Amino acid sequence: MARGRKAGKRANRVVRLSIPKRLYFILLGVAGNNEQKLNRLIRLIIEEKLENSTVAELAQLLEPTRRREEEEEAESEE
Repeated sequence: MARGRKAGKRANRVVRLSIPKRLYFILLGVAGNNEQKLNRLIRLIIEEKLENSTVAELAQLLEPTRRREEEEEAESEE
């Protein structure tokens, strides 16, 4: 009997994200010019953000930035 991967979908999904070149080089420097460490660093940053955020806060990130800025200005005026 062949031993291989179990049938079904994989637990982890691949996500590609675009970041500004300047931020990329800063994070790459922190990771010591190692792509594997860079990927691990980015994953840890995202996981920490998810752990410390509520669903409502994450949903706000999906709103357009103008609307968020207008709401912040309205809150600061009160």
